[in-house]
Amino acid sequence: MDENTRYISNTFQHNGVPYLNQFNRSLIETPEIVKCREDDVFVASYPKSGTTWLVEMVSLVMNGGNTDFNTSAWQQERHPMIEANFKAPFWLPWVIHLLKLLKPLMPKAIQNLVFLKRLLLAETHMKAAIGIEHMKRLESPRLLKSHLPYQTFPTQAISKKCKIVYVARNPKDTAVSYFYHCSLGMFPLDYKGSWNEFYELYVNGKVWYGSWFDHVLAWWQRKGDDNVLFLKYEDMKKDPKGTVKTIAVFLDVTLSDDIVDKIVEFSSFKSMKSNKAVNISLSIGDKNKHQFIRKGVVGDWMNYFTVSQNKEYEKIYKERMKGSGLDFEW
Repeated sequence: MDENTRYISNTFQHNGVPYLNQFNRSLIETPEIVKCREDDVFVASYPKSGTTWLVEMVSLVMNGGNTDFNTSAWQQERHPMIEANFKAPFWLPWVIHLLKLLKPLMPKAIQNLVFLKRLLLAETHMKAAIGIEHMKRLESPRLLKSHLPYQTFPTQAISKKCKIVYVARNPKDTAVSYFYHCSLGMFPLDYKGSWNEFYELYVNGKVWYGSWFDHVLAWWQRKGDDNVLFLKYEDMKKDPKGTVKTIAVFLDVTLSDDIVDKIVEFSSFKSMKSNKAVNISLSIGDKNKHQFIRKGVVGDWMNYFTVSQNKEYEKIYKERMKGSGLDFEW
């Protein structure tokens, strides 16, 4: 592998874990600065493990199946990622406002220019671009999300025993989904390397948030804590109704069977894919490639892992997971 691809680009490190430069470095290095409320609820995960799906499920459980709320604004505005720290230039809101006013007057050829589309797309992200600031504006109870490892998770979330729902997905499907996410084609998600190069980065924990094994196993060790619910993506796929009921019990929420069915339907992959408050387009070009929600299937890794990669990864998996008691379906 080329020297320049030893880590995924646009990265800083803390305690050996790579993070995106646009994350909140102060929060990661000093997790006690996050001011939590005792009724805060967190969805935590390694990236591309079903986080968006789980956030919708938990959100619907918390608000009693009120689907109007879940279409009222982009998910990131309703439930911000706390470590996000995407600071927009001071002039950007003014430029976007002006472009929106002028766009109807522009020729179609100008309206379709990539740079114009990118600028208009940025408006979607600005409200919740700085997670730690945006969360202060939300009313309780707040549902927040994070991909932070347990070791750098907000200190107060642990000390105040905030409810934390963690989801893990088999690492092979996670790798493929993460590859596509990093390759979305819009800064900072503009990885230009091949799948084979990304596989090497992923296997060696050189992607944002580091090693899948370190992340998942650290949270798995907390599964016995009263305030931590550990879920597996594959189980959610097999039994979404049972998952909704499990989340409701964990959060001390009583739901009728009709509401449970409503939540299952509204948070289904088909519904989320058509919900523009969830499945926003993050880039320009092939809509299927650049939408936030891609496939959501189990076993897609077989279309990408080579025979030698699979053999190598199986060996690593057995070594790292030995004695953990945690198993996944491929």
